[in-house]
Order: sequence, then structure tokens, then C-alpha cells
Amino acid sequence: MEDFRHTYVRLCRENHIETQDTVINQLKSFEHSTKKDKNVLDLSTCSLTGKTCAVLGKILATDRSFLEVKFADCMLSEDAIKGLCHGFSRNVYCRKLDLKGNNIRGPGAESLGKLLRNNKCVLSICLEWNALGMLDNSFARFCEGLAENNVLQALDLRNNQISHDAASELARALKQNSTLHALDLRWNNVGLLGGRALLEMLQTNKTITRVELAGNNIPADILKAIETAISQNEDRALLTDDFRKKTSTLTKHIQQMEESKSLQVNELMDTIETQEDLLRKSKRSTNQKISQLQETLEERKSAFNSLAAKLAMTESELALAEQKNNDYMILMNKLKHELSESTNIHQSDIRREREERAAMEMKLLKELSESNDKNIVYETKVEDLERKCRHQQDQIFELKEQVTQLHAELKLKGTQFDEHLSQERGRSKNSLQEADQLKLKEIIFIKQEAAETEKALRDRIQRLEMTRLELEEEISRLKTVNMTDKLHAEEQINITKQKIKYEEENRMKQLEEKVRMMQIAKDEMESHYIQNQSLVSELNSKNSSLTLEVESLKRRISTLNEELAEKNNITLAEVGKVKLDLQQALNKQEAERMVQKELREKLSEADSKATEQLMKYRDTIESKEREILSLQEKLRAREYELSRVREEELQRAQVLQNAVMNYVSKVPQPSR
Repeated sequence: MEDFRHTYVRLCRENHIETQDTVINQLKSFEHSTKKDKNVLDLSTCSLTGKTCAVLGKILATDRSFLEVKFADCMLSEDAIKGLCHGFSRNVYCRKLDLKGNNIRGPGAESLGKLLRNNKCVLSICLEWNALGMLDNSFARFCEGLAENNVLQALDLRNNQISHDAASELARALKQNSTLHALDLRWNNVGLLGGRALLEMLQTNKTITRVELAGNNIPADILKAIETAISQNEDRALLTDDFRKKTSTLTKHIQQMEESKSLQVNELMDTIETQEDLLRKSKRSTNQKISQLQETLEERKSAFNSLAAKLAMTESELALAEQKNNDYMILMNKLKHELSESTNIHQSDIRREREERAAMEMKLLKELSESNDKNIVYETKVEDLERKCRHQQDQIFELKEQVTQLHAELKLKGTQFDEHLSQERGRSKNSLQEADQLKLKEIIFIKQEAAETEKALRDRIQRLEMTRLELEEEISRLKTVNMTDKLHAEEQINITKQKIKYEEENRMKQLEEKVRMMQIAKDEMESHYIQNQSLVSELNSKNSSLTLEVESLKRRISTLNEELAEKNNITLAEVGKVKLDLQQALNKQEAERMVQKELREKLSEADSKATEQLMKYRDTIESKEREILSLQEKLRAREYELSRVREEELQRAQVLQNAVMNYVSKVPQPSR
């Protein structure tokens, strides 16, 4: 308000115009008013000159602080009206203008027509208690401005001396106007003709919803017809307002949806581009890693080929060693066969000797029978033989002791030799078996490890390739899905736009034709709104699913990178293990070669010792068998002699017993 006052004072000084104290006092009083009153410039009942109104018009042309301006009962002159209208024609902020009680007529009405023609912001003008209808030409200019105006919504023309001709001019202008809603023509001279003109105007103008015609000498039937037309316009206005509100809300909602969808699509495209960049980088890194793995595989293949060659060499050496071992086993089998043959021969000799001994026993039995016949002849020689028997018994005891000692010595030597042979054989067998088992186990272990490592590496390469192919397929699928979703969404949006436009046109026609069809259109709009909401929800769900899939792909890429790092570490560790295993295998093979050499030397020594011991054993066995045979023959002879002597002694004892019994029986008993 202070700025307005200062500009007023400044312009008055510049134009050499005296400032009016009433205006300044009124402006000062506005400084202490409320916020609502500060938006209203009220200069009512202030007698304003034409020059001050010209200054105020210049100020109001650029003013942006007052929404309502009041110049009621100011008794403005024609120049004052021209200055104010000239300022308001360029104003773009004021919404209400009050010029009540200023006796405006003639040139003032024409200036008001220019104001209406040029102004694009004033919504309501109050022209009560003026004389606009006194001059038809000036009022016609006013009506022309009103016809060209497309902003004004309320016009108050009470007590303006409007005749039926002026009313017809006003009706003709209102036929072209499409924004005016309220018109107040009370207390004028419209009359019958003017009423008919207004009624005819209402047949074409469907925007006016309130017309006040009291005190105009209009017949009642025309007033009723005007009221019905106005009521129809009110209903139509309500419907159009409702429709506009709904269409505005729908358009806003559609615009918001389009903006949100465009933002979502842009975000999706950005995320897809970032994912494509990440996937390209990951592809490059994976390709580099795969090439490195292939190089390492080729190196390992070359190493495995060298190891296979070494294994072939070792296998050939092992085959030679096995052949030698087989030769040694053949020699051992031959020795065993010879030993078995010698034992069989020895057993056959023992059987033959037993048979001979049995034959000798039969012969001796025959001789014993003959000797029994000759016992009677040899009775005389019993005493000599008894002496000899005693002497021979002593010899027999001595021989028995010698035989027992020889038996014990033979048993000890035989057991010792058997134990030594069994130990040597077991040692040689165990050493050979252990060496063979170790060689076979190590060869099998090396082969299995090589095969397992090759299989594991091949499986890992195949898995990596499969994962890479799957990732590429998923990326292409996601791209196609995103493009299809985008195209589908755009098509649906275009279809919905076309549908909405077509439905709006149909509804406008239906609204003009029939009022009751609006309910059906409302239902259709609600159904389409629900469909749009469902489409939006579906698109949101698809967007969320796509974001989840993108996050899962990111997680999968990170896991794949971690698995690649772990696999690289595992491959390096396995390469080190393979190298260590190869070194250990080579060391073991060298140690086995040394052990085989030592075993060969030991086997040769053991074979020589075994042959020597076998020869010695055979000689000792033959000598001992000879001694045993001789001693057995002596023992048999002694046993036969002892048995014969015993029988002779028994016979002699029986003879003596018989003789004694005969003698006793023959001796006479003494008489009692």
C-alpha cells in the first residue's frame, strides 16, 4: 500500500498535478487494515478529478496488489472514466471492479466497451445506478466490447435506463459471449420486446445461469420462459462443471500417470543401461578369466601330458620290474616244486622202508616160531644168554639215550631250519607283495587324481560357459520384455487417450441432446478409470518384478564373481598340490627303485643262501635217515631177542610151576 501511495505521489509530481488529500488519507487508512482488506482498493465516495483518475489508471495498469477496486459514488467525469478504463484495459491482476453510482453514459460507456474488449482478468463489474442505456450508439459500443470479451462472468446493470432497444443490443451481444454467467438488469425499461430478445438469446446462450429482471415491465409468461431457460442453463452448467472437474481430474491423473510412467521407463532404461554396462564389464572380465583359465588348462594339459609320459616310463619300468618279479616267482615255484618232489621221494622211501620192515617183521615172526621150536635146545644156554642179556640191556639203555638225544637234536635243527625258511619266505613274499601293492596303489592314485582334476576342471569350464550363456539369454530376454512392456504401455496410453477424446466428444453431444445420458457416461468413465487403475497397478507390479529381477541379477553377478575368485584360488591351490604330488611321486619312485635294487640284491643273497641251506639240509637229512635206519634195525633186533628171551623165561617158569605142582601133588600127606 505504501508503494501505491508513493507511486501516486510521484506521478502527480511528475505530471504537475495536485494530490488529493482524500485519496492519500484513504490510502493511509488501508495500511492499518487486515490482510483481506489490503487486497481491496476502496475509494468510494471520494470525489476524484479526471487527472487523478488518469494517474490512478496508470498505476493500476501495472498494479499487482489489488484484487478488487471500488470507485462507487465518486461522481466520475467522462475523462476520469476514460483514464480508469485505459488503465484497467492493461491490468492483469484485478478481478472485481465497482463503478456504481457514477452517472456513466455516452463516451464513458464506449470506454467501458474498450475496457471489456482489451481486459483479460476482470471477472465481475458492477455498473449500478448509471445511465448506460440513455444513448443507443454508446451502449451498442459497450455491447460490442461485451461480445468480444471472454473473461467476464458477472455484470450488474441495475438502474441504467436500459430500453427495449438497448436490451435487444445486449441480447445480440450475449449471443456471442460464452463466459458470462450472471446478469442483473433489475429496475430498467426492458419491456416486452426486450424480454423476448433476452428469451431468444437464452435459446442460443447456454452459459448464463442467473438473470435478474425485476422491475422491467416484462410479462409473466416471458419471465417464466426465461426462468425455465435459466434453470436449464443452471442444470447444464452444473453438469458441465461436474464434467469439467472430472475431466480435469482425469487429465491430471493421466498426466501424472504419464509422467510417473515416463519417469519409471526412464529409470528402467537407465538401470538397464547400467546393467548392460555392468554385464559388458563382467563379460569382458569373465572372457579374460576364461582365456586365462584356458591358458592354465593348456599349461596343465602339457604338464599332464608330460606326467603321462613319465607315468608311461614308470609303467614300463614297473612292467620290467614285474617281469623280473615273475621270473623270481617262477624260480621260487621251481624251488618249491623241487622241495615238494624231494619230500615226496623221501616219503616214498619211508613207505618203502616201512613195507620192508613189515616184511622183515613177518620173517622174524616165522623165525620166532622156529626158535620156539628150538627153545628146548637152547635151555642149556640160558645162563650164558642171561649174562649176555644183562650186558646187552646196559648197551640198550645207552643206545636209547643216544637215540633220544639224536631225536631231540634232529627236531631242534628241523624246527630251526623250518622257522628260518618260513621267515625268509614270508619276508620275501611280504616285501614283494608290499612293493607291488605300493606301486599299484600309487599308480592308481596318480591316475585317479589326474582324471579327477581333469574332470573337475572340465566341469568347471562347462559350468562357467553355461552360466555365461544363461546370463546372456536372461539379459536379452529382459531387454525384449522391457521393450515389449514399454511399447505395450505406450499403445495402451494412446488407446486410452483416443478413447477419452472420443468419449468426451460423444458425451458433449449427449449432454447437449439429453441430460439423463450423463449417468451412463459417468458409469462408463468410472469403469474406464478402474481399468486404467488396474493397468497402472499391473504396470507397477511389472516394474517391481523387473526391479527385483535386476537386483537378483546383480546378486547373481556378485556371487558369480565371488565363485570365479574362489575357483581361481582353488585352481592355483590344486596346481600347487599337483606339483607337490608329482614331486612326491617322483621321490617315491626313486625310493622304490632303490628299494627294488636292495630287494633284488637281498633276493639274490637269499636265493644263494637258500640253495646252500637246502644242500646242507639234504645232506644232513640223508645222514640222519641212514643213522635212524641203522638204529631202528638194531632196535628191532634187540626187541625180537628180548621178546624171545621173555617167552623162553615164561615157558621155563610154566615148566617149573608144573613140575612143582606135580611134585606137590605126588608127595604123600602125613597121617593124623
